[in-house]
Amino acid sequence: MNITIFGGSGFIGQKLTEELVNRGHNLTSISRHGKPTDLSSSWSKKVRWVRSDILNDTNWHKAVQQADWVIDTIGILFEHPRKGITYDRFILTPVQLILDYLNTHNPAAHFLFISANSAPFPLRNYMNAKLQAEQLIKASSLQHVIVYPSLVVDKKRYFSVVSAFGINLLKAIPGIRKLVHGYEPISRETLAVEIANVIEGETSPYTQRQT
Repeated sequence: MNITIFGGSGFIGQKLTEELVNRGHNLTSISRHGKPTDLSSSWSKKVRWVRSDILNDTNWHKAVQQADWVIDTIGILFEHPRKGITYDRFILTPVQLILDYLNTHNPAAHFLFISANSAPFPLRNYMNAKLQAEQLIKASSLQHVIVYPSLVVDKKRYFSVVSAFGINLLKAIPGIRKLVHGYEPISRETLAVEIANVIEGETSPYTQRQT
């Protein structure tokens, strides 16, 4: 299939792009900086890397016109308002722009959004932004899938490894286990496999929010 991934050079997007390429799909990655300069793996040579800032240009338009699937992996975990990095700009706005364009120029495409299963109280605004994005998608006429991972873990993000270790420790303490319910860590590789399976028509527990 022809698959376009927004944020394909990022933390989740890059691993997902690798998984889908290795399964034989035609991949286009759209990101602000295009192909990462430190990426030289053989699979990366099979990807069409497009440099485009969805918030500031329309260079990405052509890349989604013939796509069977369009995947949004754009996102931030923490805001930095003074730098213009907000949940509105990096979660909600990309979803709205992609939906609007697909509705007009490729209404047959499937859209996949990576949301979140849940988030701790300090990240309530992050979770609210994800929920608002879900509502935009559900109100659209496009065929869509929403994936609900919790903490995505990989050694490339030391913070995620430490957080996962802490969650697993708390899960072993009676009476505390409920406090971390819904925050089940998932490896970046496993998430990529689950999403690829969904795209190929298989089922996944991550297409439902776990409560």
